[in-house]
Amino acid sequence: MWSTLMHRFGRFPFFTLDKRQWMKNVISQEVEKGSSVVMFYVDIVKLTEVENRYGDVIAKRVLYIFERIMPAVSRHVFEIRGKILAIQKLWGDDFAIYVSFSGTVNEEDCRMLSIHFQEQAEKQLNRQVSFVNREELRVHIGYASLPGQDIVKEMYTSVKRAVHMAKYGITSEKYTNVTQFHKLLAEENVHMHFMPIIHLPDGETLGWEALARGPIDSPFATPSMLFNYAEETDTVFRLEHICRKRALEQLRYLKPHQKLFINLDPRAIDDPFLLRGEVFSLFEHYGLNPHNVVFEITERHAISNYTVFRKIIEEYRKKGYLIAVDDAGAGYSSLESITEIYPDFIKLDMSLIRNVDVDPIKQALLETIVQFADKVSCKIIAEGIETQRELETLMEVGVTYGQGYFLGRPDKGMTHVSGQAMNFLRFMQEKRTSDQGEPLIFTPAMSEILAKTICVEKHAKVRRVHEIFEQNQRIESVVVLEEGEPIGLIMRFQIYQILGGQYGIALYYERPISQIMNANPLTAYKDDKLDEVARRAMARDAYHLYDVVIITGEENEYIGIVTVQSLLDKMASIKLEMATSANPLTGLPGNVQIERELNKRIKQRESQLVIYCDLDRFKWFNDRYGFEVGDQIIVRTANLLKEAVKHYGSTSDFVGHIGGDDFIVITQASCAQELISFLLDAFSPYFADIYEKRRMGDGSVLSMSMAGVRLIAGKYENVEAIAERAAHVKKLAKEQAGTVFLDDWEFCSDAVHQSQV
Repeated sequence: MWSTLMHRFGRFPFFTLDKRQWMKNVISQEVEKGSSVVMFYVDIVKLTEVENRYGDVIAKRVLYIFERIMPAVSRHVFEIRGKILAIQKLWGDDFAIYVSFSGTVNEEDCRMLSIHFQEQAEKQLNRQVSFVNREELRVHIGYASLPGQDIVKEMYTSVKRAVHMAKYGITSEKYTNVTQFHKLLAEENVHMHFMPIIHLPDGETLGWEALARGPIDSPFATPSMLFNYAEETDTVFRLEHICRKRALEQLRYLKPHQKLFINLDPRAIDDPFLLRGEVFSLFEHYGLNPHNVVFEITERHAISNYTVFRKIIEEYRKKGYLIAVDDAGAGYSSLESITEIYPDFIKLDMSLIRNVDVDPIKQALLETIVQFADKVSCKIIAEGIETQRELETLMEVGVTYGQGYFLGRPDKGMTHVSGQAMNFLRFMQEKRTSDQGEPLIFTPAMSEILAKTICVEKHAKVRRVHEIFEQNQRIESVVVLEEGEPIGLIMRFQIYQILGGQYGIALYYERPISQIMNANPLTAYKDDKLDEVARRAMARDAYHLYDVVIITGEENEYIGIVTVQSLLDKMASIKLEMATSANPLTGLPGNVQIERELNKRIKQRESQLVIYCDLDRFKWFNDRYGFEVGDQIIVRTANLLKEAVKHYGSTSDFVGHIGGDDFIVITQASCAQELISFLLDAFSPYFADIYEKRRMGDGSVLSMSMAGVRLIAGKYENVEAIAERAAHVKKLAKEQAGTVFLDDWEFCSDAVHQSQV
């Protein structure tokens, strides 16, 4: 039979699916010789219609003729450039022609050979098929190269690719685009844009969503076309895998508290690259961990099997990744996804956000979703925010995170919130401060509420840690160290939960504690402020919400722990104390705390700078434009000073409100230059929207005189001496025009720093 076929089809064999191993060996030999092997797929267009119209006998006759002419046409076309290895009958009227070319062969060569084969095959076929009242028979053709790295797999995937190409027509634009798309995948020619996700109460960037883009000036420049072609060619997983790799390349730009949001299609979610391998080396290299990555489960397609899907999601969770449900409210089964996945974030689809400011039904729905999210410790992110009114409405109903063109457009770099949106968020922050009158709390350092617990090295057995908990009923945590530095944490309830499972003891009891510890515990430096650490502690996911906070020293060495209970108790007592002395308008510490702070600073050895700030002509503005504008100016000044300290000062800096338009800032001498430069540059623009809103067209602008007093150990005995020195320097500063800073150390040498306004 085999020899008959060989004789029938000439110098090259005609084989069926059961001879694939033989074909693999032939291709392997060609690749080893340096040849390029290309598979050309051909079939007869609409042969089924021929059968339906003219009967089974005629259809078989057409197929018989096609099989007879194929070897001759193949020799005539392909042996001009290459050597035919074999013809494979796939199924029905579908055939694969394997051709070897010496050296390399490019896409255009393959395309021209395909067109030539199509023309010759159709010509021969229509000449030999003779039945009346019929249209011209057409032939499909497509091609795909076989690199020879995994030949069995390539024989399968090449057919899939060639079939997709063939159905569009070799000379069509769609065929050209499909060819370009496969080239794009082969070269991984995909780049990412990043859209900021903003914490709305303060304008800080939570993270960025990675959005795929194809080459500019190509049919795949937009994500919709990129993924449409992936779906048409059954390459969704391949494309998503490339996108995830490209997105993770940007990890180096993340700060430890920021997150990278990456889309995961439910049909392509099981990606080994994310669960093992070099991605974890990337985390370690950049000082990050999987908690910095949030996978967005997109709702574009239904999840067909939640049992399997949930198991895969749990694998991601065990590695430390966070999960978000994307497009909530617009997909096939948003509520089911939320109940099955228990996400860390719910991203609301833009269809719920669009015109929410004028749609009471959407507002009521959002309020319900926000309440639900609070109860299940999930965070809400509103997508597609495009107007200021939409943003304001979302903030009013309690949405804390958002993204959209109004907040920041996608770009190649890690962009931050737009200037227009930032100004509005500042205004909303001032409004909340004014309405609530909540004081800004200047809290002591973490070292003041330290506690101790037992520590073990990372190689300690789980059995040993279990014995520690059994023997010390009062401790709730054990810190895991490596050469004195904390690298992990295990809480009592966590180890009992692990060991309490059906096979917990058998699996883990004799293993190192490092295999089950929390490798990403919350740590804080001993001089960090309580309020900031408390905020970070309460922002953790629900499972770790009440884990202790590990405190470290200057060399990252372990010092102690702070429990969440002690943290909150201390914060409550500080709030109570602040409520009695804070300025009711700005919420800043008043004179009682200012005096206490100055007395404390006098005794310290570090060189510090006390800056007395006084607004110029404030009474004139207040009288002319009213008390409402005056109060807004005072609150805005307080916010400017707080922003300066936050971005350019140290963690120990202090801002107070003496009264009226007088403020005080205490900063480290090493931070003073940058902080003062910021204030000089930022003061006038900070009030631009107030001028514009009130139509202050007379050219009058605010300015501020700042007097600096250097605190050096032993120089001042009491607060009165500092105040007297500051009053003298401030008088000299007010003689200068514009926003001015005058340093008591240097003014006698005429060293005046100023910015004319």
